[in-house]
Amino acid sequence: MGLFNKYSISILLVTIGSLANAEVFNYDYVNLKAGTTSSKTEDRAYNLEVSKSVHSNIALRGSVGYSYGDWHIGSEYKEQTVQTLTITGIYHKSILPSTDVLISSGYANTNVKAPSSTYSGIKAYGASLGIRQMLPIDIEALFHYGIIKAEGGSNRKRGYLDLMKNFNNKISIGVSYTWNITGSEYNKSQIAIRRSF
Repeated sequence: MGLFNKYSISILLVTIGSLANAEVFNYDYVNLKAGTTSSKTEDRAYNLEVSKSVHSNIALRGSVGYSYGDWHIGSEYKEQTVQTLTITGIYHKSILPSTDVLISSGYANTNVKAPSSTYSGIKAYGASLGIRQMLPIDIEALFHYGIIKAEGGSNRKRGYLDLMKNFNNKISIGVSYTWNITGSEYNKSQIAIRRSF
């Protein structure tokens, strides 16, 4: 997907959202995601997120991630596991009845068990700018553009898009897609179920 198309999506979401009914977003939820990536080292990826409002415009989100991959190089079998703990602060501000702007900043600690070595306590910091948009027929869209900086590494730019269908006031089911903009990172596709409280 070209850069022009990615920005076109966010503009389209804002435009369509102005036609939707007024909606108040809930930042208190538990979200479970499961899926895969475009990297053979992470065939399966799982995330559990918990978000809690701490102020009228501020929420804190904690996330635990686990991924696993296995592959062959010739006759040699290899496998890798990755465990990540993330904490994120989110500032959200309503700009239209069905649109919130989000500014996020976070910290992640990652442990990797790779074929030839183990890395513990890899630290990374990130920031993102996003839009949370309620579309017609109770579909919620969340788009983020983020920059991640791992200790000892270069900046990585990534795009994030979540589409969630609200079935009632508490349960939403949807898809989550993360793609690489720069660097050597991979793309991730997941299904998601969210329980608001």
